[in-house]
Amino acid sequence: MIFYGWVIVAAGFSILFACWGAFFSYSVFFIPLIEEFAWSRASTAGVFSVNVLLFGMGSIVSGRLVERYGPRAVNIAGGLLVGGGLALSAAIQNLWELYLFYGLMIGLGMSAGWAPLSATLARWFGAGRGLAMGIMSIGISIGMILFPPFSRYLITIWGWRWSFLILGLLSGSMMVAAALFLRKDPQEKNLRPFGETPAPRAGDPGALQPVNSAAKDFNLSQAIATRPFWASFAVYLLWLTGFLMVSVHLAAFGVDRGLSPMSAAFGVSLVGVGSIFGKILMGLLSDRIGPQKVLGLGLLMQGVGIFGLIGSRSAASIYLFGSIVGFGYGGTGPQLPVLTARIFGLAHLGAIFGALILAGQIGGAIGPLLAGKIFDLTRSYFLGFSLGGVSVMVAGLLVYNIRAPRIDPHPSSSR
Repeated sequence: MIFYGWVIVAAGFSILFACWGAFFSYSVFFIPLIEEFAWSRASTAGVFSVNVLLFGMGSIVSGRLVERYGPRAVNIAGGLLVGGGLALSAAIQNLWELYLFYGLMIGLGMSAGWAPLSATLARWFGAGRGLAMGIMSIGISIGMILFPPFSRYLITIWGWRWSFLILGLLSGSMMVAAALFLRKDPQEKNLRPFGETPAPRAGDPGALQPVNSAAKDFNLSQAIATRPFWASFAVYLLWLTGFLMVSVHLAAFGVDRGLSPMSAAFGVSLVGVGSIFGKILMGLLSDRIGPQKVLGLGLLMQGVGIFGLIGSRSAASIYLFGSIVGFGYGGTGPQLPVLTARIFGLAHLGAIFGALILAGQIGGAIGPLLAGKIFDLTRSYFLGFSLGGVSVMVAGLLVYNIRAPRIDPHPSSSR
């Protein structure tokens, strides 16, 4: 019999595929919307910035809600918001409507996905958690591969309005259907976590544990009082400032470098292709050497890829360095919840990781908007992408300075 945790992985895969595929497709709607309404690149990119900011703010709430109501109810609500936001975006006539439907609704809907699913999956897997998280997050990569060129095809055939509507119906229905299979923890199925073993010893490769092993479950307020939380907060903020600065504008960057719109959309897809290999290979490596080392390596690789893109003058070069960015991205995302679980424990992982996601989405809100504004002023992505590359590489260096907390989150009442 198949362990039900793998059903959770498959359901999470499907949800992430649907909502993140739509998320990354915004880059191919970017130019058609500008051509239709004559909006600036900064104001059009600002819609995406609102989306990621609401995603981050909503992740704190959804992280708490999943602890109370479970991942199934939270993700059904998320699917309705994502599908509805995309469908309503098809009818926009003004910029504020796009901010409301694509920015606010879809951003809140997406917050039901990553943090709640990561917290849920961490409860289902003891051994092999890094690999399971990597496999689930491949849904993001497949969505990134398939949705942008599919959206570009729909835009070419039926226009951007019908494309928004079709994506809304597909994404919303897939998220709701997959959410029906989610369960909060193994106890609901009278099971134990996969490969459940005693906690790793202090010298083990992946054993980034609180120094006091009896105090392994922090709640959100206790975690916020520690240095590792704020170090992780800074890493997440700097990472997504740089990564989303580049990924949102990558299709437009490709068109500016002479690629056709479809070829530029394919460049975005190759970021997803690279991330699949990164998630599988880095997930396996994480279970061997620990998530901290793999996380730092993934961030540094993204920085290298971004600087390679800056100097690209051909489709082949853009595809190559976009794939490198994707590989590093694949090695980054799944390690964050694994590392967070090892530092702060599982009991309140949804809320703690949701707060860290907010940091990333603040950066993700700043990055695309800043790159668009710089382009409007300089007519070039050189400075914006350079800032993005530096931001990601600084995050990679900060990772190696994260140390386990040295306080007991459950102090004895006798003290």
